[in-house]
Amino acid sequence: MSDTNRYNVIGHALPRVDAPEKVDGKALYVDDYRFPGLLHCAMVLSPHPHAEVLAIRTDKALSVPGVLRILTAADVPVNQIGCVFPDQPLLAADRVRFVGDRVALVVAETREIARHAVSLVEVDYRPLLSVHDPELALAGDAPALHAKGNLLAHQKIRHGDAAARLTSCDVVVEHVFEVNYQEHAYLEPQGALAVPETGGGVTILGSMQCPFYVQSGVARALRLDRNRVRVEQTVTGGGFGGKEDYPTEVAACAALAALATGRPAKLIYTRGEDIQISTKRHRMRMRYRIGADRDGKLQAIHVTQFVDAGGYAGLSTIVAERANSTAAGPYFFPNAHVDTYIVYTNNLFGGAFRGFGNPQVTFAIEGMMELLAGKLGLDPVELRRRNLLTEGMPIICGQALPPSAPSREVLDTLVDRADLGRLRAEAEAFNKTSRFKRKGVGLALSMYGCCLHAGGQHLEGSGALVQVRADGSVEVNIGGTELGQGAFTVVAQIAAETLGADYGRVRVLPSDTRMVADSGPTVASRTTIMSGNAVRAASLQVRSRLVELAAVMLGCSSRDIEVGNGLYRGGGKELPFADLCMEAFRRKLHLAASGWYAPVPKPWDKETGQGIAYSVYCFTGHVAVVEVDLVGGLVKVEKVIAVHDVGKAINPATLEGQAHGGIVQGMGWALSENLVLDKGRCLNPGFTDYLIPSSLDAPQMDVVFVEDPYPDGPFGAKGIGEPSLISVPTAVALAAGNACGQLADRIPVTPEIVLRWTELSRRC
Repeated sequence: MSDTNRYNVIGHALPRVDAPEKVDGKALYVDDYRFPGLLHCAMVLSPHPHAEVLAIRTDKALSVPGVLRILTAADVPVNQIGCVFPDQPLLAADRVRFVGDRVALVVAETREIARHAVSLVEVDYRPLLSVHDPELALAGDAPALHAKGNLLAHQKIRHGDAAARLTSCDVVVEHVFEVNYQEHAYLEPQGALAVPETGGGVTILGSMQCPFYVQSGVARALRLDRNRVRVEQTVTGGGFGGKEDYPTEVAACAALAALATGRPAKLIYTRGEDIQISTKRHRMRMRYRIGADRDGKLQAIHVTQFVDAGGYAGLSTIVAERANSTAAGPYFFPNAHVDTYIVYTNNLFGGAFRGFGNPQVTFAIEGMMELLAGKLGLDPVELRRRNLLTEGMPIICGQALPPSAPSREVLDTLVDRADLGRLRAEAEAFNKTSRFKRKGVGLALSMYGCCLHAGGQHLEGSGALVQVRADGSVEVNIGGTELGQGAFTVVAQIAAETLGADYGRVRVLPSDTRMVADSGPTVASRTTIMSGNAVRAASLQVRSRLVELAAVMLGCSSRDIEVGNGLYRGGGKELPFADLCMEAFRRKLHLAASGWYAPVPKPWDKETGQGIAYSVYCFTGHVAVVEVDLVGGLVKVEKVIAVHDVGKAINPATLEGQAHGGIVQGMGWALSENLVLDKGRCLNPGFTDYLIPSSLDAPQMDVVFVEDPYPDGPFGAKGIGEPSLISVPTAVALAAGNACGQLADRIPVTPEIVLRWTELSRRC
């Protein structure tokens, strides 16, 4: 029996629960909210990458009619907003460490007045030497950005003896790879609104991914008990990781202003501010060395990588955990040595971005597989196939790969679906007859650990509240958030399937810290597993009460009750779900339950990087076909074939939407999204010069799902949010290099790089 016949709701491409209000324009984003007496905030930002703050003069700004307060570090009860390390002030007190560091906050009657007053605040700075390269920042003569120096952290993998084994390998290849920043480019910029409450508390509405992060950070900065800080996520216009930790800063500023004035206060970033001062995908430099025997069996890997954190830690060490643990990609290496250095610089602030450190190392390890295949004279696909990790094999952190792990099925499905041999032959034939254009084909695989790394497992639990009303309608609250990825739709389907309810009558309410326990962040492709399991746990509790009642009403044993398609059946009779709920209401049965899910503990040794890194892994593969203009240097992506291991497809339509979004966002980073800095200042802080793909750039996309149910996932499901992007940039970049006869070792592959390749080809 197929799953679509086995389940009434799960596995069906049902309409999204959040679509109607977004389509008809009724959805309220944070800047749509209005309150009586609403004030507006604007920020005074540092123009220097590194400087001492000597004095702040506010007299001129305060004399502007409509300006109520100008807040500085002295006004912040606990001037610390760092997410993981206490290294970042909310408002800079004595030193600024990157262009855009907040120095003061203007609070005024209107946004226009607030922004005008910002220009009148006078700050005296004493510029200091700055450093903009992570390796140079570790040199002895580099300016120290923090008291303990510029090395924020050093993470390791020590598995076997890589150094010794490399000396005896038949073939050894080495190379250096670099990737630039990527801007999240969410349509809605950062924003928060704070409303002071009776008794000294505050309610925060905001565009965010992680309400509990905001609750914790605001409570700490304003010296409030957490039960005095209520956070509700408003409809959010995109996040992609950029609204994980960073909204805490925005919300804390708005809350500071609200409590200082006793009136609601709102802070909304301009696009230029957002690009300059919010977090980015980390820039990284990665030195790889791998060895194999003459048959292509991998023997050892040695990696040294530098993660540019920017002026403050933020989530850099957490992003680096993933880059560190998965530096070898989906391949078996019996010996591995990885050093990951997370370094302070005076550059932009690095943070979470879809893939979370994995796209960077995927680019490096897949490039190395291409190099090694060339040196061995092996087909790159065959080299990958011989070395893929499969269930039970140890990854470089020593963890035996858990189920589900259909790595070979992903690769074989990808090769077959793409008809890879034909694509390569067609590209070769085209290139023989074309003078000014070339076609190329690139393939890349990835392995992604779903949910949080062992280092963050203290945040791993997730809660849900499910309430069934007397008329058979259902309300669901989860600790995760809806960012456009379809989370609310998935949990509505899980609740409907589990309860036997009508999917169209399940309502998922906005994420609110007062409704469920701290459920950690909406990141790491964890929402389907974590919130889905919590909703299922809550729904099963309610269902068990309804089953007992149905057995009484139908005159049969509860073991004989079957649930599905809006009916409870037993004893040759049936009860509609709504009728059953009404009778339960009359009998005063409790039709509400809280659910909780947390995976088993994951042991981890920081000194060796050995242990259980993630609960489960997703495998992905992409093939990209590109056409390269040798005259202008432009690369056009013609087609992308994607294969995703998803465990179980809860809603195939939303999964396909995630895959399409990941493809377009990934190809953008691969080719056109080039953030340009000059001494830490972004030179293209807008979509005129920072080029994200448009609908006209979207390639033909063919997406296939491999379903190998994950035993601990709701109905067997895993995540796709981040895997949908991870191997895309690499496949596109490798395809561009393939067209030009070069190895892509820099992202993005800009026209300048293509023209350099063209010149190298001419010389050869």
